[in-house]
Amino acid sequence: MITKKTEYAIRALWELHQADGVQTTAGTIAQRQGIPPKYLPQIISELSRVGLVVSSRGFGGGLRLSRPAEEITVLEVIEAIQGKLNLFECVVGETDCQHHHSCSLRTLYCEAQRAMEDVFQRARLSDLSFGPARKPTVKNHGD
Repeated sequence: MITKKTEYAIRALWELHQADGVQTTAGTIAQRQGIPPKYLPQIISELSRVGLVVSSRGFGGGLRLSRPAEEITVLEVIEAIQGKLNLFECVVGETDCQHHHSCSLRTLYCEAQRAMEDVFQRARLSDLSFGPARKPTVKNHGD
C-alpha cells in the first residue's frame, strides 16, 4: 500500500520540479500541495538523506531537486520513504509456507509484484500532474 506520507513526498518533489531549479521553501510546498506542514520536515529530511533533495540554509535558501525530474522514478520515491513495496507477504524473503516452492498462486503474486514495480519504475516525476481539479463539461445534446 502506498502511504499518505509517500504521496506527500511525491507531491513535494513534483512541486520542486515545477519550481524549475528555483529554490523553494517547505512552507510554499505545503501550502501549494495541501500537505500538513508538521509532516513535511521529516519527509524532506528523508528525501535529502537519500539524495533526492538538496537544501540550503540562510537568506535565499530553500529546497531543490538534486537531479532532473526526468531521472527520478516514482518507484525510487516510494522506496525512499517506505522501503520496498510488496503486495504480498509470501513474495518477500523467507516464508513459513509449506507450499512455497510449488505454489502457482505465489507465481501469480510474483508476476503481479513485478508488473507493479515496472509501472512505478517507468513513471517519472516529470510525467505526473497535480493541477487543479476541473469540473466535467456537460454537453446538452438537446439544444
